[in-house]
Amino acid sequence: MNEEENNILDGLDYADKDNVALAALFYQHLSEMDEGFLTDNNYSKEEVLDGMKRLVQEAGYPNMIDSEFL
Repeated sequence: MNEEENNILDGLDYADKDNVALAALFYQHLSEMDEGFLTDNNYSKEEVLDGMKRLVQEAGYPNMIDSEFL
């Protein structure tokens, strides 16, 4: 999964709201996975959270980083 994340974040056009929304849905989907699934795919809940934080910061919503939603 890390490869998919890198492809999404590195190539994302942060000015395109549809692209940002798609990336947010990707992280939402990952956040719903149990720890076993994430571990089996070389991922963790912490990495999901870090990716979402990077997404909202790069998209221009740095105040959301401290939000309860993350």
